[in-house]
Amino acid sequence: MESRDDKLIAIIGLLSACLIGVVFLFTMTWLTDVRHPADQSLDVQTCGPKHPNSQQS
Repeated sequence: MESRDDKLIAIIGLLSACLIGVVFLFTMTWLTDVRHPADQSLDVQTCGPKHPNSQQS
């Protein structure tokens, strides 16, 4: 019976370590995404149709 308890404790420890690892990776990914603001270079309201450049000779 003692061996069965040891295996159960080992499995619970392994699953707990995996869960902690997944939560850590998710948190780090989320924090990295939050710290980088979205690209503001494209403003939809000021976008207009492009006029073809006329070639001057």
